[in-house]
Amino acid sequence: FAQLYGHIAEIYIPKIYWKYTGRRVLTMEWVDGTKLTNIKEIQAQGIDATHLVNVGVQCSLRQLLEHGFFHADPHPGNLLATPDGKLAYLDFGMMSNIEPYQRYGLIEAVVHLVNRDFESLAKDYVKLDFLSPTTNLEPIVPAFSEVFGNALGASVAELNFKSITDKMSAMMYEFPFRVPAYYALIIRSMVTLEGIAIGIDPNFKVLSKAYPYIAKRLLTDPSTELRDSLRDLLFKDGTFRWNRLENLLRNAKDSNDFNFEKVTEQALDFLLSDRGIFIREKLVNELVNALDNFGRRTWFNLTVNFRQQVGLAVQETPPELLGDAKSFEHLRNIFSILQETKGFDAMAMVPVMTKLIAKPETQQMGQKIAEGLLQKSLARLIRYLVLEFDRPNHQQNGELSKALPAAD
Repeated sequence: FAQLYGHIAEIYIPKIYWKYTGRRVLTMEWVDGTKLTNIKEIQAQGIDATHLVNVGVQCSLRQLLEHGFFHADPHPGNLLATPDGKLAYLDFGMMSNIEPYQRYGLIEAVVHLVNRDFESLAKDYVKLDFLSPTTNLEPIVPAFSEVFGNALGASVAELNFKSITDKMSAMMYEFPFRVPAYYALIIRSMVTLEGIAIGIDPNFKVLSKAYPYIAKRLLTDPSTELRDSLRDLLFKDGTFRWNRLENLLRNAKDSNDFNFEKVTEQALDFLLSDRGIFIREKLVNELVNALDNFGRRTWFNLTVNFRQQVGLAVQETPPELLGDAKSFEHLRNIFSILQETKGFDAMAMVPVMTKLIAKPETQQMGQKIAEGLLQKSLARLIRYLVLEFDRPNHQQNGELSKALPAAD
């Protein structure tokens, strides 16, 4: 536990006295501290109790979702605030492991919960050993929708962890769920932490504090499972959801160990790999639409300014130009978030961009973007010419119909 989590600045793990330790007895260093539930005494020492609980949540997330080796008994007596403001873990008599597929499965389940993709969520429960592979998922999907549909009115971050587990527990009695031992220990661990936190701050939400970590993992983890989850989160019906990327970056930058340079490097490596072909294709379409719209909107604004100057009537902005402008707004927001991210350096991006431009995949993307813009321009030109060619005939037919008497 010390090897995996002892490097975290605000975590303290007692040393073991091996000379006095045997198969039945674990002898550890004495730690002076205050129980997290003794809020007044902690505050009297000038320690932020809410912050320490958040430190515990972040450490628990690493235990559960990163390394898979976790302290399964984090009750108030085993979590102390030390005089120097650290969170000390005690009593390592109950520890457990989570397999890699289970760790990834839990993160995937969170993504599908965010997406309200209850069909995939039901499949996640099969992967996580809650349901047998032979279970009929058809009646379970609407049950998930009913349990989580209303609860997800605002956002996952605002949900109470215990309320979710209570609703899930009630649903599990109706269907052939089985609760794996590791999951029972996880629930106990997280519900205990949330209980301690709510005692300190009634508005504390474990999932709200957890989402920055999950966002960071989605953006930085190179595993196939989480790359697929990121794709599912960012794309819907072939459309790139800029707001989701914006939200992920905003949350991830609040994660303590979020590294901008590392994220950039991994994102580009994935984008230019064979696994990134799908995203490259979708990104090309998004950029073609955004650039085309930007050009049309710029031209429209120029004509509006000219008409205003010469005193001509000004046409209203077409709705399609207003709608697509949101993509550029998201891009501006994303750049602002990146500027606020720890480790951001605009000048350091110059060699990265130079290297990126030289990549054949990037050049192919540029060629496809140019072809897409040309196709859109030609299509509009042809449509305009066809309409202009047909206009005299329509006008002539209209004038002729006015001249002829109406039929009986």
